Amino acid sequence: MILRLLEGQSQRIIFLICLVSVTFIGVADYVTGTEISFSLFYIVPIAIAAWYSTQRICITISAIAALIWLIAERTSGHQFSHIAIPYWNMFVRLGTFLIIAYLLSELRHKLRKEEERANTDPLTGAFNCRTFYELVEKEIQRLRRYNHPFTIAYIDIDNFKMVNDRYGHMLGDAILQKIVLIIKENKRETDIAARLGGDEFAIMFLETGLHDAVNVVRKIVACMHDKMGQTELPVTFSVGVVTYEVAPNEVNQALKLADDLMYSVKKKGKNAIAHIVWKGDAACPDIKNVSIQ
Repeated sequence: MILRLLEGQSQRIIFLICLVSVTFIGVADYVTGTEISFSLFYIVPIAIAAWYSTQRICITISAIAALIWLIAERTSGHQFSHIAIPYWNMFVRLGTFLIIAYLLSELRHKLRKEEERANTDPLTGAFNCRTFYELVEKEIQRLRRYNHPFTIAYIDIDNFKMVNDRYGHMLGDAILQKIVLIIKENKRETDIAARLGGDEFAIMFLETGLHDAVNVVRKIVACMHDKMGQTELPVTFSVGVVTYEVAPNEVNQALKLADDLMYSVKKKGKNAIAHIVWKGDAACPDIKNVSIQ
């Protein structure tokens, strides 16, 4: 629970938490004198800074911890055989703190990289299918709890297989990467883009109704058409957009409805956008009769 709270805090808050912790440990170290060791406790705020904050903050907290430990040691009445010994100890402790901080920050960096690889499509950098399904499930739960609608746009690249077969997979991969780049550049920060497999993509618009979502989709599709028009390739886009005002029963149902709507566009000539509002099974519109724009 505490770790989750730290994850969402700003850098300033993390710094203050670590600073207060180090100060409190130093005071306790001074009060208890030389009989009780507090060395392990000094490492805790340094570990927090290394895991949740920047390198600069981590170095600062490490230096402060070493200095406070020195002050607590000197003011507690501890006797040394030479005046330089406590300062030597301070630098040794600082070096130890920095090594620990470095190792923890590197571990955290590698874990984040692994999480990113597990959650994203390796070719395009968009979220992968598994992660997108998990995020849709969370949004379904949010809709049930707060009654906030969300929208899913299902995008398929028309004639992509023909382009792949004629010009090769390198060009096909470049098209997929360019499409994801265009989506990321034109979607809102809160929108979630994913590659669901092959030439199919999806965008989820959190807490967004049909009108706003369709406006963003039209902007994205227009940008993709402009880019593909420059290549003179016969690539267009079929899109199904579904706004959920009532929570679907499961993720598969949510994605299938958007997928079916997209395929209805392809059957009617491709290169268009169809959109509906889902209000529950009883009020589900007939996809065959949906107008395509």
